[in-house]
Amino acid sequence: MNIKHYLDKLNEKSQKIYKETVKDFENLGKTHHLASFIAEFSENIFDENEKKMILTVVIQLESATLNMTYGMYRQAYSSLRLAFELGLGAIHFSVHKLEHNEWINGENDIKWSKLIDEDNGVLSDRFSNAFFPELKVLMKDYNNKSKKIYRTLSEFVHGNNETWTKSGLSMEYNEELKNEYFSLYKSVAEILIFVMCCRYLKTFNQKQKEVISVFIFEEMQHIAPIREFLGGVKET
Repeated sequence: MNIKHYLDKLNEKSQKIYKETVKDFENLGKTHHLASFIAEFSENIFDENEKKMILTVVIQLESATLNMTYGMYRQAYSSLRLAFELGLGAIHFSVHKLEHNEWINGENDIKWSKLIDEDNGVLSDRFSNAFFPELKVLMKDYNNKSKKIYRTLSEFVHGNNETWTKSGLSMEYNEELKNEYFSLYKSVAEILIFVMCCRYLKTFNQKQKEVISVFIFEEMQHIAPIREFLGGVKET
């Protein structure tokens, strides 16, 4: 087969998937809204290297969604896992500057086991005690949720057998995988925003807090310590 003809046929298939996927403008808008907030939040971070890393996370989140819209579900899930890992890694590096500089220089790697370590990771009691003690009661739940989501995303990275059953061996629109992607994306974004709030919120001045408070009250109002810290309604 002529290579151009072959690629044109693949492009034709991907365009059909794209046209079907973009009908779900509500979920697509939601993913972009979440990524945009993470980018906006990062603008308030003082350290330029930390800010740059979180902006890289945003680019990866948007790339994941772009892959999904064209029916490249495995690539979308893999990119979402990378964004998740980079996001938690950025928070980890914010308190381990030697490791961060080694990572920048290509001399160190992000280790998932360290990120979610129950004693010393970014979703541990120790971490919340250092930066936002009121969130301590939520750390275990978010840690467990992170492990579960990461495992699900990793199945697509490692090519577990059931993922081939789900995605098939040809490029086709898949409603189930699309909906699961949106669900996982929202969970990943919530966890990243939660950890960012834990790490940075108490370092922000009043103007910075006002900038992000509208989104927080809209999307994270169920987390009482964060809502109340920003001046929202207190639980009775």
